[in-house]
Amino acid sequence: MNSFVLAVPSRCIGCRACEIACVDAHMSADMGQAMEEGLPFSARISVVRESGVTAPIQCRQCEDAPCAKACPVDAISYNGESVVIDAKRCFACKACLAACPFGAMQVGVINVEHEAPVAHKCDLCSGYRDAPACVSVCPAGALNVFSTEKLQKLSAGKRRGNASLMVFQ
Repeated sequence: MNSFVLAVPSRCIGCRACEIACVDAHMSADMGQAMEEGLPFSARISVVRESGVTAPIQCRQCEDAPCAKACPVDAISYNGESVVIDAKRCFACKACLAACPFGAMQVGVINVEHEAPVAHKCDLCSGYRDAPACVSVCPAGALNVFSTEKLQKLSAGKRRGNASLMVFQ
């Protein structure tokens, strides 16, 4: 199972600090030039508000990634830690957007070096920091990294809790 970041919507305050941290973590050396040229603010996480609930939406690093299966040029793959996009191969067909069950894929111009639109999404800040930037800056503690070990412990705890409930029924 892949690690991924998941939000607790009841804790999210909608401050968008995660989006800013994401952009900061992915800034290339020429990002200042990119902003001067009017390239959009391209976070790989999106804070959404719907029906009174605020929550960040980002890639769940699916083991059997539908986005990778939908990509006609194999620009999306698994690198051993996360699902990644090869911007040189991507031609922004948007098939991955349609295939992603979480709405985590985005397409747009993300840097000056590659002026054509490309797909982009959360890569767990691979190669940038020890932990995803969004998790480390969230003032409400709404974002957590779920690793294989953490998920196994959580699952085991829930099974133990459910087993004790069955005894009392």
